[in-house]
Amino acid sequence: MLYSIFNRRQNVIGRTSRYIVLLALCLFANTSASLASTEGVFKQYQDRLLQIRIVDKATNSKSTIGSGFFIDNNGTIATNYHVISKHVFEPKQYRIEYVSNDGTVHDAELLHIDVIHDLALLDGDAIDTPFLKISEQSLGKGVRIYTLGNPLDLGMTIVEGTYNGITQDTMHERILLSSALNPGMSGGPSIIEDGSVIGINVATAGNSIGFLVPQKFLSQLALDAKQVKPDNFLNVIREQLTKNQNKYLNDLASKPFPTKQLGQYTVPAKLADFINCWGDSKDGSAPYRKSNDYCATKNNIYINSYLNTGTIRYSHYHFTDKDMGKFRFYKLIGSYFGAPSTSLPTSKDDFTEYDCKTDYVVHKAIKFKTAFCLRQYKKFEGLFDMVLTAATLNEDDKSLVTTLVLSGVSYENAVKFSKHYLGSFVWKRP
Repeated sequence: MLYSIFNRRQNVIGRTSRYIVLLALCLFANTSASLASTEGVFKQYQDRLLQIRIVDKATNSKSTIGSGFFIDNNGTIATNYHVISKHVFEPKQYRIEYVSNDGTVHDAELLHIDVIHDLALLDGDAIDTPFLKISEQSLGKGVRIYTLGNPLDLGMTIVEGTYNGITQDTMHERILLSSALNPGMSGGPSIIEDGSVIGINVATAGNSIGFLVPQKFLSQLALDAKQVKPDNFLNVIREQLTKNQNKYLNDLASKPFPTKQLGQYTVPAKLADFINCWGDSKDGSAPYRKSNDYCATKNNIYINSYLNTGTIRYSHYHFTDKDMGKFRFYKLIGSYFGAPSTSLPTSKDDFTEYDCKTDYVVHKAIKFKTAFCLRQYKKFEGLFDMVLTAATLNEDDKSLVTTLVLSGVSYENAVKFSKHYLGSFVWKRP
């Protein structure tokens, strides 16, 4: 009996040992396969990859670098708009060139841009080019992605990552990628194992968090480029910004704003998923109490290195007098009303001076003092930055100061959205 039990135990131990060995071999094989796959992907598709350079003509030195890739055999190249933006604004100062896989330097011409989704198409001077196809697949979270580009001018690299779906907190769609993107990789492709492009590298948040432009926007830009070749890219930017702000502002203003309570006031809250909000309060030794909310779009539209647009930003400051008296309290409110924080660029080359109109408005028993300010974009006719500030005047010891900032909007949308914004405030009498 003991001998029989001992033999059975030995057999079980033997089988378990074999299972462990087989499991280890499988894990090793899977790891090796993964490594081989990454190596194979790079070897197979590296000749489609390019470095994009913006070159200063006066010095013949590169001023900006990025990545790109061929999307057809006629030498059409995809990259990010922000990589080539200097050329758009100063074509007499900067030219575009690309470096192919064999190190040869080529000239390139700008074909078309999509400033909203940060894309550009270039026409290279090569023919019969190897290219990457644009994927038509829908991916699930966790799919392995291969991100390619030229980080920090160190040569072409490949980085493995995973697809994590479309982000919900940005105005314009981005793919969330678990992978390390670095400067210089902008405009490079992110592909799946068959070599088809699922996104274009566009930004990083560090700590292996990256963002891609979904490939559908590249497909649309390629179709647009076949239909028309723009002769003035600043006009293209103006048209795209105008169309874009019409859509998102009309969508928001087509329904009542979400609201919340701040003191005795109902105020606009988080208006959309792509707007983030924060709050804070102060009630210490100061002779007044202050509570504030602040909301803003997380990602705006890149125009050039000193100009972003497409901003929606608004703040509410609720003040209660503790030991100031109405004259000092009025002066405090006036200081916030007269100097609102806008965080907008200030270049005189790009904007006119603000033109402001101050008025008194009564809405739902709330007495507002308002200042409505506009400045015009010099390079993009019909677009403005708007700052609306309003302070309540109902009580001597309590007041709400609110500021709304919109950038890159039409006059009509600035007026319409401001009215909708002020119309969402409600005052509850004490």
